[in-house]
Amino acid sequence: MAACLAFVQKSWAATIAKGGHDCNVLSSLTFIHARPGHLRASLKIDQIHVNNHNTIHGGVILALTDTLTSLAISTMGYHPTGVSVNASTEFVRPGGRSGDELIGVGEVVKLGKSLAYTRITFYDPQGRVVAFGSHTKHLGAATAVVKFSSDGEREEPVRSAKL
Repeated sequence: MAACLAFVQKSWAATIAKGGHDCNVLSSLTFIHARPGHLRASLKIDQIHVNNHNTIHGGVILALTDTLTSLAISTMGYHPTGVSVNASTEFVRPGGRSGDELIGVGEVVKLGKSLAYTRITFYDPQGRVVAFGSHTKHLGAATAVVKFSSDGEREEPVRSAKL
């Protein structure tokens, strides 16, 4: 397995192990591909994810905006990834029904010294855009604990900013 994807899965496992919202709502989340600044994941929509129209609830998609863009920051070697400053999601069409898969593709737009800017696009089983969003995080004292090759396949040495 590629090093970057393995790191994301390890970060997610640590989050799920804490219990709470992510564990209760997003436990069926799987990761398809990861490279620095980019993450592709899938959520198998279950009955706990649907609204009274029997489609995935917008709150689940907003939670995925937070989670998947945070994990996109993890593809840059960060764990933990800081705290949310702003998150927003625009809903384009219903995202699927129970049994469907919702695909999320998150990316890091800019990783600064104190803030990280990310965005995400969600696709239904037919490949149509169903929602998109952005998420800004304050990194606080978070720093990269690992670095990956540009394709995410290999772990590389982390260089300290100060020698």
